[in-house]
Amino acid sequence: MILSSDKNRRRCQKGFTLIELIAVIVIIGAIGAVAAPKFIGLKTDAENRAATQAVSEGKNRLTNQYAIRLMTSESDANDLASIIAAVSTDAGDYKLSFAAAASEVEITATGVQERGVSGQAKGKWKSP
Repeated sequence: MILSSDKNRRRCQKGFTLIELIAVIVIIGAIGAVAAPKFIGLKTDAENRAATQAVSEGKNRLTNQYAIRLMTSESDANDLASIIAAVSTDAGDYKLSFAAAASEVEITATGVQERGVSGQAKGKWKSP
């Protein structure tokens, strides 16, 4: 009678063996070793793409300011220095800087370090 009670107790015990647990840990470790390197550079790529969007925002601001000057018949709509002076340099997590040369403006978007953003991008805007 004691023998049959031991068999029933063993049959009713549920759980995983140590070997099964180790196998699962090894599999999870292997998946992590393959997947982790793919995600390491994603933050930098995302910040640089967001900086590219900030440069596009700067281009739009310059174009809008140019259009405003054309429609209001202000003195010289092609005066790049005055157009740049009228455009805001704040673009959320990015700071815009403008440098005029001939009929082009070079726009640089740099991440604001206080906000933990380090992306950077450059672009050019040509006066229409």
